[in-house]
Parts: sequence; C-alpha cells; structure tokens
Amino acid sequence: MRKFQCYILCLATILLLASCGNPTSSISATTSSTGTPPTTTPQNITQPATSTTAALTTPKHPHVFLIVMENLGYRAAMATPELSTLAHQWAYASNYYATTHPSLPNYLSLIGGSTYGISSDCTACFVNSSNLPTELSHAGISWSAYMESIPKDCYLSPYAPGGLYAGKHDPFIYFDNVRATSSLCRNIRPLNQLTSQLSNPSANLSSFSWITPNLCNDGHNCSPTTAGRWLDKMVNQIVSSAAWKNNGALYITWDEGNGGDTRGLSSSGSISPTGGGGHVLTLVIEPGLAKGLTLSSNLDHYALLKTIEVNFGVSQLGESANPKLGMVP
Repeated sequence: MRKFQCYILCLATILLLASCGNPTSSISATTSSTGTPPTTTPQNITQPATSTTAALTTPKHPHVFLIVMENLGYRAAMATPELSTLAHQWAYASNYYATTHPSLPNYLSLIGGSTYGISSDCTACFVNSSNLPTELSHAGISWSAYMESIPKDCYLSPYAPGGLYAGKHDPFIYFDNVRATSSLCRNIRPLNQLTSQLSNPSANLSSFSWITPNLCNDGHNCSPTTAGRWLDKMVNQIVSSAAWKNNGALYITWDEGNGGDTRGLSSSGSISPTGGGGHVLTLVIEPGLAKGLTLSSNLDHYALLKTIEVNFGVSQLGESANPKLGMVP
C-alpha cells in the first residue's frame, strides 16, 4: 500500500510539473516601485529564445557563483601576474571565446542565450524573452545578481551616482519580466550584501549568484593589475565560504576580448576567425578540480550558460540548446 501511495504521489508531481507551461507566463507583472527607469524611450525587443527542457535533477553544484570581468583578451590576461597566478592556482579554459562586441550583447548571451540582435551598449533596448533568472525562479531555485556600487536593490537606472556602476554590465535589468516583477527585481542587489554573508557559515546564500564588479574593479576603467587584485580578494572570500566548500562552483570570465579580436565559435563548435567577441580567459574554481588544470575544449558564453542550466535542471535557452555545444566541467 505504501509503495502504491508513493507511486501515485510521484505521478501527480510529474503531471503538475508538465502542466506549468511557459515559465515567464506564471510570473505576475507587478511594476516595481524601486529604482529610477531611464528617461530614454524604451525599445522593446520581442524575440523569445528557443529552449530545450532539461530534466529536473539534483544539482551537481548546490551553489554556483559567476563573476564577469571586462575587456581583456586571453594573452593580456595571462600576461598579468595577478590573473595568471589565479589561473594556475585553479583551473582555466584555454579555448574560450566571447560572443561578440561590445559589452552588452555578451552579458545578455550569458543569461538569455541570445544577443537579441543588439549590437550596441544601448540603455533602453529591453527584451521580452525567457531568461535564466526567470527559469530558475519558476523551478523554485533562488538567485541573486550582485552589482558593485549600485545604491539599492532593484536599481533600474543605467548609471549610478559616483560613476562606477553601468547598467550595460547588468543584463538582468534589460529583461521586461525581471524589471516589471518586484519579487524578481529585488534580487538585483548591492555587492556588499554578498560579501557580508560569505563569512557567515549559517548565511542562506542563493543557489546562483551573479557578480558584476564596478567599472574600476572589473578592469574597464582601471588596469588589469587593479582588477586582478580585486578578483584575488573576491575569490578568497568565496572559496572560504561554506557554500563553496560544499561542492560549490565559481566561474570567472571576461565579457569580450580585445576590440580587434573577432574570433568566436561557429554553430558546429569550431573556432571561427570572425563573428565572435574574441579569445578570453575563463577560470573554473571547484573543490574537486586539480589545481593548474587546463581545459582545452572549445567553449563560449553560451556553453557557460548551458553548464549552469544543466546543473540546475532548467531549460536551455537559445544558443545554449545547441547539442554540439560543449560544457564547462
């Protein structure tokens, strides 16, 4: 009798999950009262990303951290002592390519699986499409996007006082369903909220944590050395946390390479001399990986998105659903 009851309960659960439909349609569009929207006229881009539904699984990594740095090619990164030391102290991908130029479409590809035809750092080109944060929320998986130098949660302006925050490095505010839903928008938070929690063993960290440094610490306005020193400190804080030690994962990538480098990955997974955002360094920091390990597979931002989606068992969006695309270990 108990086995029969368990079977009925499991069957009911499967049918309930199957009936959920489009993840974004179940999220109420309650306009947030926080933040100050841009004064420019918004350009709404409706381009739903195609998706492949992933099987719900127990995450390999209960906590995943992703840090996105700025504007540095692979060779320049490996020639920066602070960054090279981090790479050889942990594991790194040697054939990883950004999506395109300039910054914004790379950030969108990391959580949406598409550039949505955007080819500039526009401030009001909002997107009506499924994305990683809404997929995670629909599956009941917690997430937070930490932005250094923003003044408050759900900050929607393209710039902040002090000049160190730029909305083009915050892809979350570009998606309509995140901007307009207060329960989602408030997950965009100042970075100091994360750093204060990392040293607390009992802190309830989000399952997925995105981290954008400010315009100096990400290397956009300051030197690679300055960015490397900031990154080393941030890495040490994360790997000292209970969340990372419990089989967590930390990925660090750069949004794009040098401006003249347009290499990228083709749909077949081979390296193409044009059509991409250039060769960039990507670090893979996990408790189980051998330090100094070099990952030679051809990878890109869509592969990193796919890695996170598969880890949490949510749908693979847009280009991340390409079956020929590899994943980060």
